[in-house]
Amino acid sequence: MNSDDFGGSVNMSRPGASDEYRGTMFAKPILEQFSLSKYLNEYQGRVKIRRALYLGERCPELSVESYQIALDEIKSSTTDIGLHKRVLKNLEQLSGAAANDEEWVNLARKANNSAFDVLMAELNRARQQHVKKDALRAQEGLAHHKAKLGNVNEALRTLQDARDYCSSVDDQVSLALQSAWISQAMGKWLQVNSYVQRVVSTLSALPPKMAAEIKVLQIQADFGEGRWSAVVNNVKELSYDDIMLASIFERGLITPQDIALYGTLAGLAVLQRDSLKQQIIDNAEFGKFLDYIPECLRLLRLFYNSAYSDALLGLDAILSLGMLDPVIAPHTATLRSQFLENVVVLYTQPFVSTSLSAMAKALSFGSASQLEAMLARLIEKNLIQGRIDAVSGYLLKYTLDPRDQTLETIERMYSSFSDQADVMLARIHYLEEETASHKPRYEGRR
Repeated sequence: MNSDDFGGSVNMSRPGASDEYRGTMFAKPILEQFSLSKYLNEYQGRVKIRRALYLGERCPELSVESYQIALDEIKSSTTDIGLHKRVLKNLEQLSGAAANDEEWVNLARKANNSAFDVLMAELNRARQQHVKKDALRAQEGLAHHKAKLGNVNEALRTLQDARDYCSSVDDQVSLALQSAWISQAMGKWLQVNSYVQRVVSTLSALPPKMAAEIKVLQIQADFGEGRWSAVVNNVKELSYDDIMLASIFERGLITPQDIALYGTLAGLAVLQRDSLKQQIIDNAEFGKFLDYIPECLRLLRLFYNSAYSDALLGLDAILSLGMLDPVIAPHTATLRSQFLENVVVLYTQPFVSTSLSAMAKALSFGSASQLEAMLARLIEKNLIQGRIDAVSGYLLKYTLDPRDQTLETIERMYSSFSDQADVMLARIHYLEEETASHKPRYEGRR
C-alpha cells in the first residue's frame, strides 16, 4: 500500500452510493460566506488531506486552493514523500509554474529512516527483555509511523500484530479504537464498524468518553454505508458534553458540522414530520450541533411547517455543502430523491384530487412528466392510494365510503368476538371433561 491511500477517490462499492455519482464534478457551494480554508482548517492530518485532495479532483473552482492546502498539511503533519510529489505535480499542471521542494523531501526521508530505526530498536529491545508493555508501545508507534508515510493498511496490520503484546482488556480496546480512527480517516466504513463492534463486545459497560467516541464513529460509518435509520438512532443518544470531554473535535478527524449534517439529512430521509420534530428538531443535545449550521435547523423547520418549495431550495443549498464531504457526496442524489418522495406524499395527503401541473410548479419539478413518473413509483409502492388521470392531468385519490369503513370495522369486531367465543366454549368443554374424569367413585355399602 502506498500514498494513494490518502487519495480523494471515494469507495463506490458501498450500499446506497449512487452510480450517477461516479466521476461527478461539482461547483462551489451556494451557501453564503463559504470559505474553503475555514472549512478545511476544521480538520487535521489524514482527514484534512483526504478532503482537500477530493475537492481538488472534483471542484475545478477550488482545485488550486485545495491542492495547496493539501500540500501544506502533508508537509506539516506527515512525511509522505510519494503523496507530496503527486500533489506538487497536480499543482504544476494547474498553475503552469514549476515547483521544487527538494529540501523538505530530503528532510522527510532522513526523518523517516531515523524514526523507523529508533522504533525498531525499541521493539527489538522490548522483545528480548520480554517486556510486553514496552513492546506494545513500540508496536503502536511503528503503526502510526507507517500511517504518516501513507502506508495505512500496513499500519492497521501492525496494530493487529500488537495484540500479541496486550496484557489487559484495556490494551485490546485501545488498539481497536486506534484502528477504528485510522480506518475512519481512510473512509473504510465496514472496517470502522468492525472495530467498533469489537470494542462494544469486549467491554460490558463503556465509560462515557469512550461511549461518545463510539457513537461518533458509528454515526459517520452508518451514514457512509447509507443506513439512515441507524444514524438517527445514534443521534438520539448523543451527549454533547461527553463528546467535548473526550476532545474528539480537537483531533480534527470529525467536526460538529459533520454531525449536524449527518443527523439532518438522515432524519429528513426516513422520518415523518412528527417523528422528525420529536427526535431531531426538539432534541436538546442535537440542537447544540445544529447551532454550528443554522441552515440545517432552518431546513428542518421548513419541512415540518410544510413549506415544501422553500425546503427544497434549502435542501439543495445543504447538499451543495455536502458535496464537499466524501462521506455525504455519494448519497446526495439518493437523499434528494427520498426527500422529494416524502414531500410529494405529504403534499397530496390533504387533497382528494391534485393538479399535476400545479404540483410540479409548487415543488419545482422540471415538468409534469417527471412528477408523473415519481407518482407512478409511489403508487406502485402503495405510499399513495390513487391513480393518475392522464386526460384531465390530475392525481385522483381513492376515498373510502364511511359506510364501508363502518362495515369493515364491524366485521373485524365480529371476527374477533367469534374467535374469543370459540376459545371460551372450547375451554368450558375441556373443564367439563376434566371434572367428569376425576369425579370420585363411591361404593354401594357404607
